[in-house]
Amino acid sequence: MSAIWLVRHGEAAAGFSEDVDPALSELGQTQAAAAARALAEQVPVGAALLTSPKRRAIQTGEPFALRRGVALQVDPRFVELPSPGELEARKPWLQEVLQGTWSALPEPVQQWRRDIVAAIQALQHPSVIFTHFLVINAVAAHLSGDDAVVQCLPANGSIHHLEVTGADWRWASRGEMLKSVVN
Repeated sequence: MSAIWLVRHGEAAAGFSEDVDPALSELGQTQAAAAARALAEQVPVGAALLTSPKRRAIQTGEPFALRRGVALQVDPRFVELPSPGELEARKPWLQEVLQGTWSALPEPVQQWRRDIVAAIQALQHPSVIFTHFLVINAVAAHLSGDDAVVQCLPANGSIHHLEVTGADWRWASRGEMLKSVVN
């Protein structure tokens, strides 16, 4: 069995349609520090620390990595959902995606989702993954078998503990959820 902790990045300093790679806001930095404290109580020493290449995910993982004295490993498979490059197109596109189904999304998104599942399936040791809202939803959809894109509303800085034994995946615990949809 592999124990996996999925950590949604802290609050970003800019919205999805304002910056393609924002840093954490001041609140996001506080959320990252809180996640590091919580992870220290749950995650065994020696766990791998993986992160999306996005700044907000890296900055969320840094307090825990520093606490453990271990470097974060950037893994592009845990990056956020592939989206339009033009900032003005991103928000309406995302709103449509959030209302839809995984199977209706284009092939690059389908491949992104398959890569996430394969990456998690291949993990052989306890691992913490600092990632994004829709990565956690892709994992939740894999577990539920439901095709809806939005399976849950993970809050910024939330920690979701997954146990993987071969093809059997299950949630050991779920983190805090949002009261509203991601911006």
